[in-house]
Amino acid sequence: MTARRYSKQRELIYEAVRGTDQHPTAETVYKWLKPDNPALSLGTIYRNLNQLADEGRLLRLPFPVERFDANTKPHPH
Repeated sequence: MTARRYSKQRELIYEAVRGTDQHPTAETVYKWLKPDNPALSLGTIYRNLNQLADEGRLLRLPFPVERFDANTKPHPH
């Protein structure tokens, strides 16, 4: 696995998910971050959430609408 370059947007997205006890969808993260980050696109949110999940930094939760969780330790949903 190759190391990914640092991305300010990816860290912003990670911190948004990490800073909540909710299990947000990509659209929710987008709504949270877009007002202060007008150049941010929904595609960027999806791509980075999936990269973070692939790296093991987030959990991808297979609800009917995919959600993400920064708590990667086993816990009930």
